[in-house]
Amino acid sequence: MFSKIGTSLRGNTCAQIFTDGNGAVFAYPMRSKAEAGTQLFNLIQQVGIPNEIHRDGRLRWAEVPSLTRYAGNTRSGEPNSPWQNRCENMIGVLSKKVKARRARRRIPKCVWDFHIVWQAQIYSRTVHKDHSTPLEVLTEDTIDFSEWTEFEFYDLVGYWDDRENEARQSIGRWLGPSHHIGSALCYYILTEKATVLSRTSVQHITKEDFATSEMQERVKKYHVLLNQHIN
Repeated sequence: MFSKIGTSLRGNTCAQIFTDGNGAVFAYPMRSKAEAGTQLFNLIQQVGIPNEIHRDGRLRWAEVPSLTRYAGNTRSGEPNSPWQNRCENMIGVLSKKVKARRARRRIPKCVWDFHIVWQAQIYSRTVHKDHSTPLEVLTEDTIDFSEWTEFEFYDLVGYWDDRENEARQSIGRWLGPSHHIGSALCYYILTEKATVLSRTSVQHITKEDFATSEMQERVKKYHVLLNQHIN
């Protein structure tokens, strides 16, 4: 899927989407479609080798020789027949959900890649039928949902970034679980300088904290600086 709202903070312009057609969906942001083949390897590491791949006719697995042996039985849809690829429908579902949440929560367009990954993770871990989540049906494992229950995408949070001053929190926005950095329950945080950090020391800003004039001023300053950096 290609971004219609511009390049992300990380320089991504598109994303490779995989689905089993029954609700399990995986999104891998990319700088260009030339990276599409390498995302198959990421999928294999996450859920295993697929028995069969029904691919987009425009994607050439042969351009990635080291991965073609993992592709198994592959086939593509007929030309000009997007309805034959179940990913087309899933891309529409994800895009609609992301667009609605972005408008409702005033999420900057430049973090769309974090947003699409989070939305795919939520969709795969939500029961749609048969009393089981799609990811549980696919992997036959009990799914740990703990990393997705504490925060919603783009929640305003506090985190500790200064070890010399443990009494003072930094302000940020929550962008989803960070699975490749740190320990368990590590999250991506959008800073006031429009950079993204991975931190485990994250918690909500409570209503009591936000009721103070000091916290309100700090949150206002955060958004002013963030808007300046993301233009």
